[in-house]
Amino acid sequence: MRTLLAPRICWKALLVTLSLLCALPPRAEAQTKTPAKTQSKKKAKKKPKAQPQAPSQQPEKAQAPEPQKPQPQAPEKAPSQEPAKAAAPEKAPAPEKVAAPRKTLPPQKAPAQKPPQPEKVAIPDRPQSQVQAEERARAASSLRIGVGLDLFTEDARMAGQQSINASTRDESFDYKSATFLSATLSMSIPAPILEERARIGGGVRLFGNYSAGGNRRFGFGLLNQAFVLGEYGLPVANKTEVMFGGRVGASLLIPGRDFDQEIERLQVQGVGVLSVPRVGWLAGLSVGARRRMSEHILLRADLSGQYDKLYLFSTNESIEGLEFSKSWSASGLRLGFTLGIEFAL
Repeated sequence: MRTLLAPRICWKALLVTLSLLCALPPRAEAQTKTPAKTQSKKKAKKKPKAQPQAPSQQPEKAQAPEPQKPQPQAPEKAPSQEPAKAAAPEKAPAPEKVAAPRKTLPPQKAPAQKPPQPEKVAIPDRPQSQVQAEERARAASSLRIGVGLDLFTEDARMAGQQSINASTRDESFDYKSATFLSATLSMSIPAPILEERARIGGGVRLFGNYSAGGNRRFGFGLLNQAFVLGEYGLPVANKTEVMFGGRVGASLLIPGRDFDQEIERLQVQGVGVLSVPRVGWLAGLSVGARRRMSEHILLRADLSGQYDKLYLFSTNESIEGLEFSKSWSASGLRLGFTLGIEFAL
């Protein structure tokens, strides 16, 4: 009996606890569900702030109450505030900024317009012929100084005679120059006519001690020449032109050597001759080529032919009752080849 009594007591205790548990669940559920509901309401309040772009959906969720569970009066007011807060962005949109009216200024005088400046146009490449023409024009418009070395040969004759009363003595002889070198210094500027191609100027030519060579040797002295020149350049190739020129001038001989001794001999005999420079004249033609090496340097080569005449003696006087006359002159044709350089300034 004692063994059966213990299980019966256990069963009764179990039934009592089950009956108690059946009575307690509604209150526990209410207590457990109310905090969950308050938490859901707090989340509903925070959602409009996190999602301002969809305010219309929040009121609908907040206004849908749960039908099965009663709610206290304090929480019931919360849903009415939530849609108001959610709808607040719709009712009070941010006012648009209205631009303030601009102050009208009195009309001002328009500044004087500057004349339009011509636009710089790119210059196309110029043809070679035009470039050459400009170079020739630029070169022709400058002063040039030339230096040349002349190689020459000549056929000359000294024509002279001396007479005392009726007796006459021929003192003429043919000769060639004993030297073959001379130096030329010249200067030229553009000519007034055809200034791009024609030039005029002057120069000097130095022979040094001029003497006759060959079978009859005779020293005349220091020979110098001064001349004016003109030349015309005809372009034939790139930077190269053919030159045609002419010159006329005067020769000046300073007596020396044999010629000076002859003057002294006549002075001793009482003849009125002076030891002064003798003069003459010259005329010549030339043809050559000139090439521009740079903007300021030009090289040239010329062939020339020149005729010279010098007056050495020309006296006629009476000495102690004797009629004395003496005449000397030297003339010759001189051919030469000149190598020179010109500097354009």
